[in-house]
Parts: sequence; C-alpha cells; structure tokens
Amino acid sequence: MTQDTRQRSVGYLGWSGNGNLGDDALHEVVANLLPGTAFVSVAHSVGGVAGHLLAGDVRGRATRPLVLGGGTAVGRANWRAVLAVSRLVAGGRRHLVGVGVEDPAFQGRNSFSGPHELARWRRPLAGFERVTVRGPRSAALLAEVGVDATVVGDPALLLTPPDGLVAAEAGSGPIAVSLGYGDDLWGHDHEALLRRVTEAARSWVADGHRIRCVVLNDTDLVHAEQLAAALPTGSCEIVRTVTTAEFFVAVSSCRAMVSERLHAGVLAAAAGVPVVMLEYQPKCRDFMESVGLGDQCLRVDRVRPAELVEAVVRAAGPDPVARMNGQVAALRSALREEVALLAESVLGEPRLVRS
Repeated sequence: MTQDTRQRSVGYLGWSGNGNLGDDALHEVVANLLPGTAFVSVAHSVGGVAGHLLAGDVRGRATRPLVLGGGTAVGRANWRAVLAVSRLVAGGRRHLVGVGVEDPAFQGRNSFSGPHELARWRRPLAGFERVTVRGPRSAALLAEVGVDATVVGDPALLLTPPDGLVAAEAGSGPIAVSLGYGDDLWGHDHEALLRRVTEAARSWVADGHRIRCVVLNDTDLVHAEQLAAALPTGSCEIVRTVTTAEFFVAVSSCRAMVSERLHAGVLAAAAGVPVVMLEYQPKCRDFMESVGLGDQCLRVDRVRPAELVEAVVRAAGPDPVARMNGQVAALRSALREEVALLAESVLGEPRLVRS
C-alpha cells in the first residue's frame, strides 16, 4: 500500500503578511497550534479570487479545514464576502477562536458595517464548529442577533515573552506608547489625539520618565516621529517591532503601555505590562473589559492629557496589575481548551468532550 505523504493543509482567512504585527500575531498562534501544516491564504482581492478559480490542483479543497484568524472580522460586509469566497480554498470544517465583533455603534468613514450587517452573519456563523469571541461586548452583540458565543479572550494572549526577559520594577522603566489606527477612529481627528498624547508625554518626561514609541505597522511610524519631535531631545526613542519576540523585548521592561493599536495592548497584557488603552474603536474596550481594565480604556475623542497621566499612574498600581494578570490567566486557560479542540478537529484526532 502506498502511503499518502502530502503535507496537511489548512485554509487561513486573515490579514497576516501585510506588515501589521497584530494580524501576524494571530497567525503565529495558529501556526504554533498546527506545526508542519501548510497554510493556504484566502484572497481578499479580485485578482486573488481569480487565482483561486484558476488554480489547477483542486485536490483536497472540498475537505480542507478553514481557520478564521481575522481579528475583528464578524459584522463587516467585506469580511462576509471574503468568507464566502473561502469555499474556493477550503470547503471543510470551519473554525474560529476568540474572534472580534464589529460594533455598529461605531460608524466610521471607511466602515464596512451598518445597522443591519450583523444580522447577516447568523447564517455564516452557523457553519462554524464553535463560536468564541474576544470579549463581553462581542458576545452581547451576537446575542442580540440570536447567536450564542462564549468569551475566551484574544488569541494573542497565548503568546508569551521569551525566557530571560526582565520585567520593569514597579514605578521604573520607560513608558511605552503605540499610536496608530485602522480604517477610522472616534471623532475622525487623529491630530487632535496626537496633541493630547504629546502634552501627557511632556508631563511624563518632566517627571523623569523616558518615552519608548513602539511601532507595530509602518504606517504608524509618522505618528511616533511626530511625538518624538515634540519632546525634549533624547527623551524619546522609537522602536519598530516586526515580530512578537521583538515586541516583547521592547515592552517587557516598560513601566506601562499606552496603546492605541489594539494588539499592542493585547501583547503588553500578555507580557504582564500595565495597559492604558486609547479606544479608537469599540474593539479596544471589548478587549480591555475582557481583562478587567474597562476603567483604563479612554476614548480618543474624549481623553484629556491630565486624565491620561492619571490613568498611567493608576494602571501601574498593584491592584490593577493583579486584576489584569488574573484575568489573563483565566482567559489563557479558556483559550488553551479551545485551541486544543480546534487542533484535534483539524488534525483528525478524537475531539475533547468538555464537562
């Protein structure tokens, strides 16, 4: 008998490989979960879809599993369309872990959501083996349209710093800042936010703190450069992080992380670094509430410099840090259970039965 030695393959629907560390972190979690697996990316472009249609080798497509790793994908019409296209790549079992749900309360200038969009996701979500979400707001939004979902946290919480990194002692280390956003933000005025963050940063520098601008996406570099240029010479450094390992090296020694980028906050929490989130869209609050830090999530169109300065002091206190670490540990336990179920299904082994 001839043994089939073809490599196992999985369809992957996400935004990895486009220079955004948050999306790459989500792919890293799945890649760690399924070692030795070939990932076939679902195309987002018309040309890419044509490529799927013209692909000559169709073996395994009908049974190939799909993993949705798109972060805040549910509730967006563009992601729903790409999910339909994914059948051209992977027609087998469908999986997701800790997905984010777009809140229709936010209507951005480039938004793909709307007041009735989420209801259109009932049928697509019914095709997934289980529906688990990032945070409590995501679960509540799905409940409103009749979809049951379990909160397990953001999958990137499963990533941890390399051994040997030294965490900052209480009250020490630079203050990390990560500025940048996706398609739009509350108030539609990022320059106003930058002015407020700059004023807060001047207060931190006056109090003897250094600033470390951590860049997760090349499009964010301009914001870091603007902040650094507005501060005293030598008080601010810029660190570009391409991998999660580089991010953990840059952030683990910091006193706190002030994050507009969602996954800068997620990965900082995974490293045990106190987080203050600048909520540019509701998904930021969804995550912060999942780790017990809703009071440290400040909307970008409402935050004031003094409030931001106070939030950093509060975030670095022993009680908020303990609360965050406890919630992260609980979510990691739930995530590990979910990814074990996913791996067993994809790898064709018996699935765990949860009590």
